[in-house]
Amino acid sequence: MIKIGKKYEIISLYNDKVKVINSLSQRKYRKELNLFVAEGIRVCKEALNNGWSFKYLLYDKSNIDNSLINDLLDEIISKGGDVIGVTSDILKKISHKDNPQNVLGVIEQKWCSLPLDLNKDTFVALECVRDPGNLGTVLRTIDAVGAKGCILVGECTDPFSYESVRASMGAIFNLKIIGVCLEDFIKWKFQHKVSLIGTSLNNADDYTKTNWKLPFILAMGNEQQGLSEKILGCCDQIIKMPMFGSSDSLNLAVSAGVALYESIRKNPN
Repeated sequence: MIKIGKKYEIISLYNDKVKVINSLSQRKYRKELNLFVAEGIRVCKEALNNGWSFKYLLYDKSNIDNSLINDLLDEIISKGGDVIGVTSDILKKISHKDNPQNVLGVIEQKWCSLPLDLNKDTFVALECVRDPGNLGTVLRTIDAVGAKGCILVGECTDPFSYESVRASMGAIFNLKIIGVCLEDFIKWKFQHKVSLIGTSLNNADDYTKTNWKLPFILAMGNEQQGLSEKILGCCDQIIKMPMFGSSDSLNLAVSAGVALYESIRKNPN
């Protein structure tokens, strides 16, 4: 039996459903409810096109004449999600922005398992990454180069946080998101004979001299400490970007972009 969603309105900032959705700004409630928030017509449409499930779509009821919004509402209702007309004040409260988008989706989280076969795919593994903006930007870069997904190793920031989802600009909906502990990641690497390319400032080769043969995993550490010795000890190659100025390191997302686009240059097809 196909579930059809409902359409209704909420005008009170203190409505219980508004309170629940607003709680998704906190990681513990996102985890507990297995939900997260994404904003904007284009981003929500991208989520729908990639098969993500909407629990709710909130829209500014003063913009009901917008044909793009109406098309989105119809599609979400047809796929079992509820659409809720709300005031701009409610959207501000939930988005935590003074100028929120006209629509705001409440979407079910989707976590994947480590792949059994990489084929000719590329993944990026991030170990204990802390900055959600950095994570979202890396996700956007992964999608831009046509890589398949992101493996979050250890205690990473939440990819479904407001900041990460915003920074990904919808890319999160095109990727496989995988969470795994360090021990399981290392075990998987050796079981499947995965080519692991790590980044480090020490005992590393220039990234332009790297063997970027597909498939491979590009492993990068957090913003302060880099990759752990345990992962570095498992890497088949360790690379670095040369630094010619006074700075001793690059931003994590910038480094990911430089490395991934070099891999495309070496694998043009």
